[in-house]
Amino acid sequence: MGTGFAAAIEPLVRRRVFVTEEQAARELVRDYVLRQVTSLQREVTRFERRYGMRFERFSEYLHERSALLEAGSLEPSQRQTLGQAIMQEEDDWLDWKAAQEMLDNWLGIPKRCDLSAPPP
Repeated sequence: MGTGFAAAIEPLVRRRVFVTEEQAARELVRDYVLRQVTSLQREVTRFERRYGMRFERFSEYLHERSALLEAGSLEPSQRQTLGQAIMQEEDDWLDWKAAQEMLDNWLGIPKRCDLSAPPP
Protein backbone atom coordinates (compact mmCIF):
# COMPACT_ATOMS: atom_id res chain seq x y z
CA MET A 1 0.00 0.00 0.00
CA GLY A 2 1.11 3.52 -0.62
CA THR A 3 2.82 5.31 2.22
CA GLY A 4 0.15 8.02 2.25
CA PHE A 5 -2.61 5.49 2.75
CA ALA A 6 -0.60 3.55 5.29
CA ALA A 7 0.10 6.74 7.25
CA ALA A 8 -3.58 7.68 7.17
CA ILE A 9 -4.81 4.36 8.53
CA GLU A 10 -1.88 3.58 10.85
CA PRO A 11 -3.61 5.20 13.86
CA LEU A 12 -6.69 3.06 13.22
CA VAL A 13 -4.62 -0.13 13.11
CA ARG A 14 -2.63 0.95 16.18
CA ARG A 15 -5.88 1.50 18.11
CA ARG A 16 -7.14 -1.86 16.85
CA VAL A 17 -10.09 -0.39 14.94
CA PHE A 18 -8.76 -2.62 12.15
CA VAL A 19 -6.48 -5.61 12.58
CA THR A 20 -4.42 -4.98 9.43
CA GLU A 21 -3.98 -2.35 6.73
CA GLU A 22 -5.54 -4.78 4.26
CA GLN A 23 -8.64 -5.15 6.42
CA ALA A 24 -8.86 -1.36 6.73
CA ALA A 25 -8.58 -0.93 2.97
CA ARG A 26 -11.26 -3.54 2.27
CA GLU A 27 -13.72 -2.21 4.82
CA LEU A 28 -13.19 1.45 3.95
CA VAL A 29 -13.60 0.77 0.22
CA ARG A 30 -16.64 -1.45 0.84
CA ASP A 31 -18.25 1.29 2.96
CA TYR A 32 -17.50 3.91 0.31
CA VAL A 33 -18.99 1.76 -2.46
CA LEU A 34 -22.07 1.12 -0.31
CA ARG A 35 -22.57 4.87 0.26
CA GLN A 36 -22.31 5.56 -3.47
CA VAL A 37 -24.78 2.77 -4.30
CA THR A 38 -27.22 3.94 -1.63
CA SER A 39 -27.11 7.54 -2.84
CA LEU A 40 -27.64 6.58 -6.47
CA GLN A 41 -30.44 4.15 -5.60
CA ARG A 42 -32.20 7.01 -3.80
CA GLU A 43 -31.86 9.23 -6.85
CA VAL A 44 -33.17 6.55 -9.22
CA THR A 45 -36.06 5.81 -6.84
CA ARG A 46 -36.91 9.52 -6.68
CA PHE A 47 -37.29 9.63 -10.47
CA GLU A 48 -39.30 6.39 -10.50
CA ARG A 49 -41.70 7.82 -7.94
CA ARG A 50 -41.96 11.19 -9.66
CA TYR A 51 -42.90 9.65 -13.00
CA GLY A 52 -44.49 6.41 -11.79
CA MET A 53 -42.38 4.22 -14.07
CA ARG A 54 -38.94 2.71 -14.60
CA PHE A 55 -36.29 4.41 -16.74
CA GLU A 56 -36.84 2.25 -19.83
CA ARG A 57 -40.56 3.06 -19.89
CA PHE A 58 -39.85 6.74 -19.24
CA SER A 59 -37.58 6.78 -22.31
CA GLU A 60 -40.44 5.39 -24.41
CA TYR A 61 -42.90 7.86 -22.87
CA LEU A 62 -40.62 10.79 -23.64
CA HIS A 63 -40.17 9.60 -27.22
CA GLU A 64 -43.94 9.35 -27.64
CA ARG A 65 -44.44 12.89 -26.30
CA SER A 66 -41.73 14.24 -28.59
CA ALA A 67 -43.40 12.56 -31.57
CA LEU A 68 -46.70 14.18 -30.59
CA LEU A 69 -45.01 17.57 -30.50
CA GLU A 70 -43.38 17.03 -33.89
CA ALA A 71 -46.65 15.85 -35.47
CA GLY A 72 -47.88 19.43 -35.43
CA SER A 73 -51.49 18.55 -34.66
CA LEU A 74 -51.67 20.68 -31.51
CA GLU A 75 -52.82 24.23 -30.99
CA PRO A 76 -49.96 26.73 -30.58
CA SER A 77 -50.57 27.12 -26.82
CA GLN A 78 -50.68 23.33 -26.40
CA ARG A 79 -47.44 23.00 -28.39
CA GLN A 80 -45.76 25.57 -26.18
CA THR A 81 -46.93 23.92 -22.97
CA LEU A 82 -45.95 20.46 -24.18
CA GLY A 83 -42.60 21.74 -25.44
CA GLN A 84 -41.77 23.24 -22.06
CA ALA A 85 -42.81 20.06 -20.27
CA ILE A 86 -40.69 17.94 -22.62
CA MET A 87 -37.66 20.17 -22.01
CA GLN A 88 -37.94 19.55 -18.26
CA GLU A 89 -38.51 15.85 -18.80
CA GLU A 90 -35.44 15.66 -21.07
CA ASP A 91 -33.36 17.27 -18.32
CA ASP A 92 -34.70 14.67 -15.89
CA TRP A 93 -34.04 11.94 -18.46
CA LEU A 94 -30.37 12.94 -18.68
CA ASP A 95 -29.99 13.05 -14.89
CA TRP A 96 -31.85 9.75 -14.51
CA LYS A 97 -29.78 8.05 -17.22
CA ALA A 98 -26.53 9.23 -15.62
CA ALA A 99 -27.65 8.05 -12.17
CA GLN A 100 -28.75 4.67 -13.55
CA GLU A 101 -25.49 4.13 -15.44
CA MET A 102 -23.37 5.16 -12.45
CA LEU A 103 -25.43 2.87 -10.21
CA ASP A 104 -24.87 -0.04 -12.60
CA ASN A 105 -21.14 0.68 -12.58
CA TRP A 106 -20.93 0.92 -8.78
CA LEU A 107 -22.95 -2.30 -8.43
CA GLY A 108 -20.36 -4.05 -10.61
CA ILE A 109 -17.41 -3.06 -8.42
CA PRO A 110 -17.81 -5.81 -5.79
CA LYS A 111 -17.84 -8.33 -8.65
CA ARG A 112 -14.67 -6.89 -10.20
CA CYS A 113 -12.82 -6.37 -6.91
CA ASP A 114 -12.43 -8.69 -3.99
CA LEU A 115 -14.25 -6.69 -1.34
CA SER A 116 -15.30 -9.66 0.70
CA ALA A 117 -13.93 -10.05 4.18
CA PRO A 118 -10.80 -12.20 4.38
CA PRO A 119 -11.26 -15.69 5.82
CA PRO A 120 -10.79 -15.92 9.61
